[in-house]
Parts: sequence; structure tokens; C-alpha cells
Amino acid sequence: MNSRTTLILFVIASGLGAYVWFGEKNRPSSKEARETQQLVAKVDRDKVDTVTIKTSETKIVLRKGDDNQWTLLEPVKDRADSMILNQLFTTAERLKHDARIDKPGAESDKSQVKEFGLSGSATRLTFTGKDKPLELVLGKESAVEGKIYAKVEGLEPVYVIPNELKNQISKKADDFRDRKLSDVTTSLVEKVLIKSSAGEIELEKKDRHWGLVKPLKARGDDSKVGDLIAQATTARIDSFVADSANLASFGLQEPRGSLTLFVEGSKEPSVLQIGAQPKDEKEKVYAKLSSRDAVLVLPKSVEQLLDTKPNDLRDKKLARVESDIVDRITLEPAGKEKLVIARSGENWVRKAEKEQPANTTAANALLNELKSLNVGRFESDVASDLAKYGLDQPVLKLTLSSFASENTAESKAGEKPIVSVHFGKTDGDQVYAKLDDEPFIVTVPKTFLDAIATDAIGWQPLGIYSLKPEEITAVEVQRAGQPPISLERDKDKWKLAKGDGGINQSNAQSLVNTLAGLRAVRWKGQAQPEHGLDQPALTLTFKTASNTSGKLVLGSPTPEEMTHGSADGLTGVFEINRVDKDALELPLVDKPAQAPAPAATAPAQPAQP
Repeated sequence: MNSRTTLILFVIASGLGAYVWFGEKNRPSSKEARETQQLVAKVDRDKVDTVTIKTSETKIVLRKGDDNQWTLLEPVKDRADSMILNQLFTTAERLKHDARIDKPGAESDKSQVKEFGLSGSATRLTFTGKDKPLELVLGKESAVEGKIYAKVEGLEPVYVIPNELKNQISKKADDFRDRKLSDVTTSLVEKVLIKSSAGEIELEKKDRHWGLVKPLKARGDDSKVGDLIAQATTARIDSFVADSANLASFGLQEPRGSLTLFVEGSKEPSVLQIGAQPKDEKEKVYAKLSSRDAVLVLPKSVEQLLDTKPNDLRDKKLARVESDIVDRITLEPAGKEKLVIARSGENWVRKAEKEQPANTTAANALLNELKSLNVGRFESDVASDLAKYGLDQPVLKLTLSSFASENTAESKAGEKPIVSVHFGKTDGDQVYAKLDDEPFIVTVPKTFLDAIATDAIGWQPLGIYSLKPEEITAVEVQRAGQPPISLERDKDKWKLAKGDGGINQSNAQSLVNTLAGLRAVRWKGQAQPEHGLDQPALTLTFKTASNTSGKLVLGSPTPEEMTHGSADGLTGVFEINRVDKDALELPLVDKPAQAPAPAATAPAQPAQP
């Protein structure tokens, strides 16, 4: 066989192989073929835009709009329930027969034809759209419970199918109506107007935040306004009133109140009117929505919308603070020096003649706590009597600012205030406060004000010492009422500097480890007699390998089980926690073992004569 013949045979074999492979690949499996053969009709919801349901009692027509939303056209016009439509399509698309009669008109089947109930049946489901209309005709129940006869109009076979489809299309027209009150998207609402016997409340959204416009101008609570809108739009309709021409009979000629939603992209607002209560139904209320024709019966809880008060929708946060854009914290306490704490990379520093490291933890905590600080009370909506609240001469003014080091397209170089808060008199556990750019006087928890350090001492870093334990070469511990103990490092062990004795190496190393990385819990300010530092409980001095020295003094305990302390080279008094205090007070010298007591000797007996 020459090479040319071989090549031809190879091409033929390859072609046959490809044909077989593609043929087998595209051929449905026997299971798929059986399932397809069992389907009564091929329904494709994506190609259907009209659904018509006919029964002996009614005709229902539903149509899909350009926005893919379904509308009920007959017997009333209203928004359709998309979930009910989806269930109907799913049932029709998956409709399988349990039995099939291919030629019901044949001589052998004539006795059964009258039993099918398909000739002139009033129960029909029609799908109309891009393809040829498909009409399913549903007949009588079969001899098998839960099954009915059905056929496709224009085709001969009769099928025995489950009665699920017939049950779905036998519902009343109201069952196909959307029970969700409104299709308004909460995020697209730009303005809200509430009218009731108490007056009007108007809210408007700007820059993604809600604000009160009437009866006062104030920041709104985004979450609560969103909840109010959702409560109105997602309320479930209990029932529809068929004859709703006489609005007065439902208390809707002059409604008790209304909620109006102005929606982005909509020419007309959506108006919900609240009317009277139906007789003998205390938990229901009549209502009318401008986008729906019928009078609606809603749960009585919808009335709560009319009870809304302006303060219910106000932002309870003292101030809107975005921590990331704050570069300066300025504190102006009454009778004290102004403090400026500035951001420096990931840390904070205190601005003074010479820039000093600041307590970064305290700066971040202040911003976070202010961001989440809630108003206790809205005391006054006007600031006409500042002296009454101690705000004419505040005890503290707190200002947050951003800072630009150079001119940009958005801002000029320099400091730009973001928010300023004045704190006044104390009222129990609350303190009066006011923002610079708002007229309102409010209260906030006094604990927030108490936690703010108002002097340079309180803004010192919390790290008392930052050493490696191996850098410490000598320690002297003086405890109240006890002789001092002096230790020296001897390679990896500790020994007494004077005298002999056993050193508890574990305790000594624990003391040195704690001392080397000692951190304060907080700074207290200048030393006071109650801090107990004039008669210390513990004085600890140490030397390092670089020939530096330090001195730590511990005084009295606090009610929170902290201990007052001071350190050479640092200004003021701080507190350390109980764990560190206990580590610094561990016993360092092992007690010598006691020698056993000598055995008692019996008294000498007198000699016998």
C-alpha cells in the first residue's frame, strides 16, 4: 500500500470518527429523551408576554411590560404578583403527563371521549408572545385521584396530568395581584412628606444623607428614615375593596393623614393616604395608594407612620465624623493651655514649641468614641440662652480639623475645621453640648467628657519603659517596712549584690521583664496626696548596660484595682494594672530552710543507792 492510499484512508477514518463523536455528543441521553417525551407542551417564559386564564367564572389577562414587570389587565388593572406568575410558568414548563391517549376519536376510545370534559371546556390557559400562541385546555378529573384530563388546543392527543396547574389557574383575580403595597425602591426616594393632625414633617436626601427640612432643619437618621420608607412600601395588603368609588365611606375623602414619597426618575410622587377603620376589624385600616386604583385594606400598624415625630427621625449621633480625614484634634479647656494633637503617619504627636510624641491609642479612641457618641436628650432647638446650659463659657471646646500641607485643586493649604463641639454644665450623668454649626442644645453622657485628657500630661504615650530585659544589669527593690534588696546580673542569672542568699530566679526575671516593657493604663495628671507617692509601697531603681538609670515609684491602689505610679524623667502620675503590679512585688529571696529542732533528752535519773 503506497503512502497516498494510506493518507486517504486516514482522512476517511478521521472523518467517520468525528461524525460519530459529534453525533453521540449532541444526541440526548435516553433519560433526557424520556423526560422530553413526557412533557405536555414546550413553554418558554422568556418568549411569552401575555397570559390569559379563562374559567367558567372569570377571565384573567396578564401582560409583561418592557421592564419585564407583569401587570394584571383584566378584570381589573393592577400590578401583578411576580411570584405567582413564576410558579405558574414553572408548573407549565415542567408539566408531564402520566398517561397519553393519542387518538381519542378512534372507535375503541369513543366510550371515553365524553368523560374527558375537553370538548368546549371553559378552563383554558393561553401563552402568547413571540411564538405561536399555545393554549392548554383542562378537562374533568380522571379516575385516578388528583389527576385531570388535558390537551393542547389544535392537537389530537389527550393527556392525564396532575391537577396542580388547574388549581393554580382556578384562583380569583385578586390572588394574582401584588400584595406588596408599593414597588418603590427605597434607595431611590429623594424626599418624604408626612401629613397628620400634628402637622407636617418634610425630609430631603442630599449627598446620600437624610435631613429634616420641616418643622426644623436638622440632620436625619439615615437608618430610621429608610425604615420608615420601607414600612410604608413593603406593607402587605390584606384585601382589595371592589367598589371603591365612594371614598368618603372609607374615610379617604378627607384622610386622617398621608405619606408622600418623591422618587428619582418618577414624574409623579407616590402618595399613601390613611383612612378609617373597617367595621368590626380593629386591626385593619382603609388606605389608598396613588399608583393603584382600588381602596386597600392594610394592617393597622401602618397608622404608626402618622404618629411619627420629628425627633424620632433625627440623627442621634452627636456629630458626623469620618475619622480618616481628621488630621488635628484641638482641645481648649477652660482655664488651661490649648492642646493640639496632630496626626503623624500612623501615630499622633502633640504640637508645642518642640513636637512631642502623643498617646496614639487615646487619639484614636477619642475619634472612635465621638463617631459613635449618641445624644441623650434634644434639650432645645434654639440656642437663645447659652448661660442656662453653661455653654456661654464652655468647660471644653473640642475641634476636629483636616490639614493640607500645600494648595490643591480642592482646597487651600492649612487647617480646615470639620466639626467643633462645646461642652457646658453637668446635669446628673449627662453634660450639655452644642455643635458650632447647629443651633441645637443636647446632652451627652458625662463619661465621654471625663475620659478626655485636658492637659499635656494626659496625652503622654502609655509606654513607661521600652527596654529589652537583657539590657537591665542591676535592680534595687525597696518595699515599705522591709530592707532593700539589690540584685546584679551574673550572665544569665541574678545574684545578691551584697550578702548571701538564694535568689528566686523565675520571680527575678519576671520582675525584670515587666519593668523593661512597663506600660501605663492611663495618665492621672499632677501628683496629689491621695496618690500615695510620698510614702510609696514600692520603690524600684535600676541600671542598664549603657550606664543609664531609672526609678519607678508605686503608691496607693485605685478603686478599679489599679496602682498609682511615677517614673523619673516623666511628668505626672499614671496607673498600672494589677498584673504588672503583682509581678513587680514578687518575692525575690528564697527563705532558708529551717534546721530541724534537736531531739528532747530525757532528764537524768538519780543514782540508786
